[in-house]
Amino acid sequence: MFLILESISIFLAVRNTEKTNIFTSSANFVSGLFNEKISFVGNYFQLKHQNDILKAENELLKNKKKELPDNRFNFSKEIENTGYFYHSAIVIKNSVHKPNNLITLNIGRSEGIKEDMAVISNSGAVGVVSSVSNNYCTVISLLNSKMKLSAKIKRTNYFGSLNWDKEDYKYIILSDIPDYSSLYKGDKIVTSGFSSLFPEGITIGTVYEFEKKNSFYKIKVKLNQDFKNLKYVYVVDYLGKEEQTQLEDSTIQLFHF
Repeated sequence: MFLILESISIFLAVRNTEKTNIFTSSANFVSGLFNEKISFVGNYFQLKHQNDILKAENELLKNKKKELPDNRFNFSKEIENTGYFYHSAIVIKNSVHKPNNLITLNIGRSEGIKEDMAVISNSGAVGVVSSVSNNYCTVISLLNSKMKLSAKIKRTNYFGSLNWDKEDYKYIILSDIPDYSSLYKGDKIVTSGFSSLFPEGITIGTVYEFEKKNSFYKIKVKLNQDFKNLKYVYVVDYLGKEEQTQLEDSTIQLFHF
């Protein structure tokens, strides 16, 4: 009798445990799924806030970069005051299919923005500030036939002139690279630094195809920045620009270039 009763008890306990586990497992699955969806919705509404945090951190890191110790050089305070500083901004208007495309940013004179400041993104060069109001500025895009930029082959340092041919927004033309220089498809194209606008070495794109023309290469460059997907940028403030420009202008006047 004892064995019979014990067997019945074990059977009932196992059956009830299985039912309990099934119920608990189902409840946990539904609860987990519900919490996952709630978390997803919450994260979605936090995206703007998180993006603002990331932009501020990137701006801070770019400005702090020049403060990192470098054992090779010791700069005076006067030279330190000629460095580059970065202001984060958001693209609020953009075009890519016009002959002379412009970009509008949500940052202006009140944030220290001036004409002729370079504009870059995390992917590469974007353009140059053209006009500034208190809270906004317009930018001459690289996709503007009137925009010319000094650029070079990163591997060889040969430099030339970059200009859009008004064809495809994914590509731009680099000219004035001598045809005796080494050139390969896939070579990286960066800013030369031979102006008071862009720092040296900002990515522009890669060599897509090229042909020889009158002792020079005509190079089709695939842009690193997709201008159809441009949202967050940085306006570059070069503190030494005014001094450099004044010196160059006075030299031109002195020698009547």
